[in-house]
Amino acid sequence: MIDSVTGERVVVYIDEIYGPFIRVSSFEDGGAMEDLLDEKFFVLYWKGTPDDLKDLGGNEYYFGGAADPAKLQAILDSIEFE
Repeated sequence: MIDSVTGERVVVYIDEIYGPFIRVSSFEDGGAMEDLLDEKFFVLYWKGTPDDLKDLGGNEYYFGGAADPAKLQAILDSIEFE
């Protein structure tokens, strides 16, 4: 998945407390990704909105300590928006 605002690949980061997470810069990308995570991949997540992403409606998505970061990255890499 490519972030339409930054033009960069969305990558999985690891938070010491919350486990794997990603940052998506806009609500358009986030909404489309949420639809796929919910309806196609059945991936559970929760969202947080850090101050630096508020202006464009971006979010951080957390997947919990049980999520496999490599599998999550593979899912994200398979997502393409036109």
